[in-house]
Amino acid sequence: MTALLIRPPASPRPARTLAVPAFPAQLAAFPAVQEVWPDAVVKVPAWSSYRDLALRPLARLDGTRVLMEEVGDPGQESTLVAYNLQMGLGVPMGTIPNRRGRDEHEITSAVAEDDVVAWYRTVEEDGRTSGEFWTMPSDGGEAVLLATVPGVTVGRDPRLAVNGEHLFFTFPHGGLDRVPLKGGEVQRVAGTEGMRLKDWPWLGDDRRLVNLLTGERITVRAPADADVNCGPRWCVGTQIVSSTSVRVFVQRPDGSRRAMLPQWVVFPFGLLGQRYLLLQTVPPRGSSAGDGVPSSVVYDLDTGVTATLMTLYGPEPVLGAGGVNPGVADPLVYWATPDKATDPPKSESKRNLVRSAATFAMTHQGVDALFAVPEKYWLLDTSALAG
Repeated sequence: MTALLIRPPASPRPARTLAVPAFPAQLAAFPAVQEVWPDAVVKVPAWSSYRDLALRPLARLDGTRVLMEEVGDPGQESTLVAYNLQMGLGVPMGTIPNRRGRDEHEITSAVAEDDVVAWYRTVEEDGRTSGEFWTMPSDGGEAVLLATVPGVTVGRDPRLAVNGEHLFFTFPHGGLDRVPLKGGEVQRVAGTEGMRLKDWPWLGDDRRLVNLLTGERITVRAPADADVNCGPRWCVGTQIVSSTSVRVFVQRPDGSRRAMLPQWVVFPFGLLGQRYLLLQTVPPRGSSAGDGVPSSVVYDLDTGVTATLMTLYGPEPVLGAGGVNPGVADPLVYWATPDKATDPPKSESKRNLVRSAATFAMTHQGVDALFAVPEKYWLLDTSALAG
């Protein structure tokens, strides 16, 4: 056990008045995010140019670079890549070691801070699943295994933060752990049981939020029957309103500015940068939006601007990671573009995806022209929008 020094704030900060702008009552063909926030949206490759292996955005490295993983075929090493958004060029940073006799999964959580990148992945060996925490200098170098956590569940991924000389992380069941970046034992931070990382330095659960650096505390006031995820500015949650209906709502942590979203909002993918709400939508019967019906939208809680992230029913649906559903790596969101491949796949993983797309098209007659393996992603960086 270890304690984290929490200092009281030097002086109280003036409260900031935030309203919940009216959310659109009707689902419509909202303008695309590329039109609403053109300076924050770019195209990035979905496959590496030299090996044709899948590329997945993981985190923002700095003002011009994004951290991506080049996912190797089974038995191959994966590579971390620094992709320069201005130059359109990916530079390998280093490889992630691979050991025979075990199944090594893709990176599912990553953070880049203080000249360090850190990430988490799961591995399976002899029927057991473990989680691994790794680190590497942000300018590239050797990958170092910091810690292994046995008995984890695939899909129950931790949230990470780097501060000072430690990597901090919390799994969904809560409790803040830390491990030195130079290596050492994993230690639980005393008094954090059941709490999860929000936006560093905020930690919280369904009842409270705590700033780990200043000691500021916020009491969360939400309906007892709601499933709510709060940060210091906004909360998003779901609540059962009838035997057949679950609704999404937003509110301030203190319970004010509460607003129930329309029934066509079916699921909150996440709250990004404590301001931008990523939502899954389903068109109501008789929707007038036609081919422009969005399958996901981004809602700016500060201004009320609503923009379409991607459409599922229009002319450009796709298969694959970041395709049917968006990929989320807060503050990044990525989804497939309509760009098509022009050359045969070089890697086994891409060949398998092409085969699965072809099989899908064969079993859904008449839509084969609508589906394709994503060749590029749109990438929205919500940190470039925050004001």
